[in-house]
Amino acid sequence: MAARCSPRGAPGAAVDSQSDAPGDVRFPRAYRLTRRADFNHVLNHATVRVTSGPFRAFAAASAVGPRIGMIVGKRQLPRAVDRNRVKRHIRESFRHARAALPAVDIVVRLVRDPGAEDARAALERLWAQIGERTPQLTPVAS
Repeated sequence: MAARCSPRGAPGAAVDSQSDAPGDVRFPRAYRLTRRADFNHVLNHATVRVTSGPFRAFAAASAVGPRIGMIVGKRQLPRAVDRNRVKRHIRESFRHARAALPAVDIVVRLVRDPGAEDARAALERLWAQIGERTPQLTPVAS
């Protein structure tokens, strides 16, 4: 009987160095805003603010490349399962749109319950608006 391995590989396994290859849609930690200071920088120094459906996005220039942070509060979606579903939709949409986005840090905030709206279409419009409004931002030192 053959041993079964997890789809992500063994712990401590080597990471593929081609994570920025065209068509690559993985979502490693480097593509996420993880620190409070990163979120505050984007929210306080946003050069682009766009709204699409139930989402509002703030974008600030980045030296690293497109990264994303999400704010999905209990006021809009009291059940954790609903908040996690919305975050999953945002992540999935970002992974596919990342290659076309300029080098910006983006914070996406849910401003109201998405209800029956098509969240996927709203997110695609959001990424398009960010791409149109930030053609050549220069990175701001934080």
